[in-house]
Amino acid sequence: MKTALTALLLLTALPAIAQDAPAPASTAPNFWHRLGNGIKQSASRVGQEIQTPGSTQGDAFRPLTPGASQLVNIFPASQSAEASAGHLAWPRVALTMEEYGEHKNCWTIRARIWPDATSHHDERFQICRKSPIKATNDLGQSGYSMPNDMEARLAEAAQTYPPTVTTGAVATEGPNPPMTLFVRSIPQPLVWAQWPVLTRLLHVTGFGASIAGGGRDYRMWIAGYDPSGDKG
Repeated sequence: MKTALTALLLLTALPAIAQDAPAPASTAPNFWHRLGNGIKQSASRVGQEIQTPGSTQGDAFRPLTPGASQLVNIFPASQSAEASAGHLAWPRVALTMEEYGEHKNCWTIRARIWPDATSHHDERFQICRKSPIKATNDLGQSGYSMPNDMEARLAEAAQTYPPTVTTGAVATEGPNPPMTLFVRSIPQPLVWAQWPVLTRLLHVTGFGASIAGGGRDYRMWIAGYDPSGDKG
């Protein structure tokens, strides 16, 4: 009798157990999927915006010379410690502002790149000072961000220290750097306008990592401003 009663109770309980089974997992995208899709859509829009000449949207760095630009990460972060100690001499990059202005968003710049003391080639590009820059983190993930313009103020005190040979107070296109790397005698409004441009260049080239905190890297500098290039 007890055995029959126990079996009856088990059979009665089975439907209840089946009813309490968890529902199938939702197939709706979670937060991380939605975030990833949003980033992909934003990157797609940025890619389209880059195709618009003179646009202040999209990537701030826009090569004008055909072919892949050597300026992107020309100063790798992996070498920043050695470079900030002044132990790396090459490559060097001398920047000439060809078209610029206090109110001009996209500046046209010529970079003279010196892989060694006897050879060089030129690259032309634009930096749009109100646009984001492309950045890649330590996980290899790429995206666009708006840098802090004050980062360029690190470059205000950047100098070339002995025993490196310099051109003194006069900046040239190389191969030797001037004593002061980025400070030139230009009107104050133009000085303020150049900081966002320089900020983006520090990121694109990787040079900012080696001069942060008063480093002694001297491999990039402003050679000058084309007098006819001031567009106001």
